[in-house]
Amino acid sequence: MMFGVGEAVIFTFDEDRRLRISVPEEHLPLAAWLHTDVQPNIAAIDGLAGVLKRAETEQRTWLGNGCSLDLINDLVLLESRYGRWPRQVVPQSFFWPVLEGLRSFLVTTAQEPALQRPPGYPDVRRAVTEERDPGSGRVSYVDFTYFPPTWTKDDVIRAAEGAWQSPELVQDEKTGAWSGKWGELELAGYYDPATGEALTYFPVLF
Repeated sequence: MMFGVGEAVIFTFDEDRRLRISVPEEHLPLAAWLHTDVQPNIAAIDGLAGVLKRAETEQRTWLGNGCSLDLINDLVLLESRYGRWPRQVVPQSFFWPVLEGLRSFLVTTAQEPALQRPPGYPDVRRAVTEERDPGSGRVSYVDFTYFPPTWTKDDVIRAAEGAWQSPELVQDEKTGAWSGKWGELELAGYYDPATGEALTYFPVLF
């Protein structure tokens, strides 16, 4: 099981240095977003918070690895880019404390020896760009993680297939999220629970 279900939002790490999240069942899509799009990196979370604030001010959609997000009035509209769940409406009064809670958890655990980035860890990168819809002309912020720039297409495919078939594979049927390991690198993505087919994959910035 990829996510835990409980009365509160709880963050931990597993033995493979992967973020594990427990949430109330109705917030499983938010857990999927935290895992696949936010990711356990303090600098990335700080940058993300700024981009989300700009997106709200400019009335732009934020597009992540697997989810899209709009901040309207006091609400957050969270949608799967792969049709894995119906649109979830999250009060900002719940959303921002959860994001800050993840950041605080990462700060608290940052110096633990078992959670240090191992030597030779792949050079995963994250970048924010803009995308204009050719039909509406509306501009969105695109916030993706990327495989190391030195990797070839074959390297990426090998890592994706290896992670999808790895013994460390965990999945969540309700959101279609999955996580696996290729060497020291975690890959996450979404799959179709009805067919068992992986739909997408991307590297996790640790």
